[in-house]
Amino acid sequence: MNGRTLEKMQHFLGKVCSIVTSSMNRSFDEQISREHFVIRVQDIGVDGVWGTQPYNQDVVSFFSMQHIISIHEEFELDPTNPEHAEMIKEYEEKTGQKLSGDIEAKVDPLAVIEAPKETPPLENEGGLTFVDIHSLEKLAEHSKKQFAAKDLLG
Repeated sequence: MNGRTLEKMQHFLGKVCSIVTSSMNRSFDEQISREHFVIRVQDIGVDGVWGTQPYNQDVVSFFSMQHIISIHEEFELDPTNPEHAEMIKEYEEKTGQKLSGDIEAKVDPLAVIEAPKETPPLENEGGLTFVDIHSLEKLAEHSKKQFAAKDLLG
């Protein structure tokens, strides 16, 4: 590889990119392809490109330079950015399809949630203990997320 090429490739550092490689003896559907070949580039060297999955920094990928055909910078849309939200809206109006992100944050299955609190028994209530409904709703939502994470992670 030419030194100037390696220098120019530094443009991709920190950016989400699709990596196109030489063919392999595996076929992937669109979602699996994005999960395997779209990375946030962490390092580019003579040997290859290191990166992590954009939505999970713990999953690391390496692409050998001899198998890389091309690298394509992807444009990340942030729905909280008003300019990007307008782009999303225009796309949805043009295509008639609701746009959903390719990359969704994974639910942390080990997230700690505050347990429902009991209120002290009231004297005029015959010593009954009541559960804080708000905390119970939070617990139910957390349980749903736990099941969703289990379904996603297998």
